[in-house]
Amino acid sequence: MFTVRRATLNDVDALVQLRLKLFQETGELQSDEPPPALLEATQTYLRTHLLTERFLSWIAEADGEMIGISGVVFLEKPPTQTHPSGREAYVMNMYTLPQWRGKGIATALLQEILRFVKTTNARRIWLRTTADGKHMYEENGFTPTKDEMELVW
Repeated sequence: MFTVRRATLNDVDALVQLRLKLFQETGELQSDEPPPALLEATQTYLRTHLLTERFLSWIAEADGEMIGISGVVFLEKPPTQTHPSGREAYVMNMYTLPQWRGKGIATALLQEILRFVKTTNARRIWLRTTADGKHMYEENGFTPTKDEMELVW
């Protein structure tokens, strides 16, 4: 059993650690020890942007342990006829610890993001995914585009 909640400033260090695990799995980080500059920059970014809500994150927890994370960033683009606000949401940092995969955690995290984004004036949410994650996004209404997946309403 797990719970999902929105991240706070108190979660920054744990968010950083899971984000680094994601980077290690995807090959974006080659060592177990991240460069200190990356660690510091990520901590600074999260502290600043969680506070201003320019970056939002949701956390899955079980028995007091953080087992999955998700994030969303809002982008402001020039308005179009189909997107008059010009506001879009980009999903990122979706990660579940390997031993917790296949238990609906990523889906629960994504659904929290979708619920929140649909309360805003954004009308497009998009992401880039791994092959392993593609089916979960499709099950939640996302469709492939040339380089990413999107959900528009």
